[in-house]
Amino acid sequence: MNITWHNTKVSKSDREKLNGHKSACVWFTGLSGSGKSTLANELEIKLNQLGIHTYLLDGDNIRQGLNNGLDW
Repeated sequence: MNITWHNTKVSKSDREKLNGHKSACVWFTGLSGSGKSTLANELEIKLNQLGIHTYLLDGDNIRQGLNNGLDW
């Protein structure tokens, strides 16, 4: 694999202080129509109710925008 790490201007600890919590990535996989988006949306609501900052990247939405025309 040819992956190169790029340092960011905002450190991990600075981001954690700003957000008030550590970061994490939750990735749901499964067959089409199995409830991944539904589960992700419910988890986002719960985490927000707990005061945890979230950002939901849903594959269906990304395919319509960022990856539009990539044929997958």
